[in-house]
Amino acid sequence: MVLKDIYADVQAAYGRCRRLMGRLVGQVMGQSWLWLLVWVGILLVLHSPQQSLMAQDEGYYAQQARWMLDNQDWITVGWWGQPLYDRTIGLQWLIAFSYHLMGRSEVTARLPSMIASVVAVMLTWRIGMRLVPSHAGLWGAAIFAAMPLWMQTSKLATQDACLVALELVTIWALLRSEDDPSQRRNWGLVAGMALSLGFLFKGVMVVLPAVALLPYLVRSHHTHRHLANRGLYYGLGLGAIPTIVWLGFSVARYGWLPLQQLFGKVLLLAQANSPAAEAFQSTSTVTYYLWHIPATTFPWVGFALVGAWLVGRHPSVGRRTLWLGYPLVLLVLLSGFDTRTWYYSLQLYPFVALLAAVGLDHLGRLFRSAAPRRYWVAVGLSWAAGVFGILLMSAGLALMLTPGDLIAPELRPYGWLGLMGGLGWLLPWRMAINRPHRLTGRVTHREQQIWQWGWLLGPWLAIAAAFVTGLFGNYEPAFVQALASPPLDSILATNSVDFVRPGGDRESILFTFYTPHLGKPLSDWSQMPSEGYAWGNPELVPLTEGYEVVATVEGWHLVRAPLVPAAVPKG
Repeated sequence: MVLKDIYADVQAAYGRCRRLMGRLVGQVMGQSWLWLLVWVGILLVLHSPQQSLMAQDEGYYAQQARWMLDNQDWITVGWWGQPLYDRTIGLQWLIAFSYHLMGRSEVTARLPSMIASVVAVMLTWRIGMRLVPSHAGLWGAAIFAAMPLWMQTSKLATQDACLVALELVTIWALLRSEDDPSQRRNWGLVAGMALSLGFLFKGVMVVLPAVALLPYLVRSHHTHRHLANRGLYYGLGLGAIPTIVWLGFSVARYGWLPLQQLFGKVLLLAQANSPAAEAFQSTSTVTYYLWHIPATTFPWVGFALVGAWLVGRHPSVGRRTLWLGYPLVLLVLLSGFDTRTWYYSLQLYPFVALLAAVGLDHLGRLFRSAAPRRYWVAVGLSWAAGVFGILLMSAGLALMLTPGDLIAPELRPYGWLGLMGGLGWLLPWRMAINRPHRLTGRVTHREQQIWQWGWLLGPWLAIAAAFVTGLFGNYEPAFVQALASPPLDSILATNSVDFVRPGGDRESILFTFYTPHLGKPLSDWSQMPSEGYAWGNPELVPLTEGYEVVATVEGWHLVRAPLVPAAVPKG
């Protein structure tokens, strides 16, 4: 009897929680913009107490922005005083401005990407609203924010979140120009400027999304006539002004070096027998994104395939050349590039999320259907999610509860990912078990929304756990902890430190960013001033006798030079 009473109490509590959640979902869904801001904002605010930058490429951009602000040099893209125009300058400008407003830290270095992520999520919602007359846009934006790789990028000081945001601004402005013909030229101006500014952040990579828009621009030209919109071309010109000014001043200062470095890399990659092309060709194949995107967007890629099928077969869905043509052409172009990396695929994620939203909404209607042969499809998927969630929770608990001697400490935080992600995915399974009125199929629209929301809860909770535990955001904890320990903490806080032959490797980037007072680059230890300090790698430059090794961190020495007696004047 006691167990029966406890079970009844649990059932009653579950029912109250479900009804409360239903009311909250209904109220918040009425304010879509607020719902999205809360949904993505919580994830962006969450972080572990200790943060540390990823060396490549996050620390590289963060340090270049630091030099821009310290030297008041807003033109040079360089490394330790040497011009290095292998990348464009837009992100470094934003990071330097963030430093100027709020000081230098990991959070302020990542702030431009965080803002760009919010913009990208909101634009995904607005674009989805324009393309599909339902809540698919809202669900697509929520799914986009529940993609782990996207949210990780949202808190990295890299170019990718800004590029995706600018691409979405371009698409949104083009769609807005169709909705409001009286403002057609103004919205064309916005679209052109966003596309041109993309070069300032990602160089020639912005050409690929521009080409991917051609099926939409050309095939549907008779309806929207974007290519005849003079505002689009004015915007392309205005958006190019910052890039032209920056390159103009750079050429005036360094000659043709900036252009040679910026565009020479692309020309080398175009040559099949060049060293640069051979280096990139060995990393991946043309099928890279065919397995990478499903692996990094699970389970949304499955929903997206359902959504793509629905969009393709329903003539009522407008702009299928944009829905399907843009991501398909962009996927082909990215696969054709030899430089296939995980962050290039992020440009496809908004459309994967929107198509997944169409599929999720369709399955939600199946869950609500009265026909058993229809709702059992959604119920079966719910059971699969529940089994997967239980497996995740079991693996997470095993990592967390295993004695310390039997498991590496760095693996234990992953237990929270399994526990939280698995817990979230139990919701659709639990609702499938308790699907009310199975014989009549009377499932309310609010219950359908809760069921759909349950699919997002697991990934969202896993991302939150990754941020709180530092798996996302704290990439070099041992390194930062070593520099914050005695005697390094006091020495670095009060002394300028030179660098002996700093390069662009991981250690050089990290030591450079996390050294508060930077000195000068040196070619040898003998160039150190009397009793001065310098970082260096003894394997690259052997240390001579008479120099004191104060500390060693990851193979690098912090060295103090001996006292050099002052010269005694003759006579």
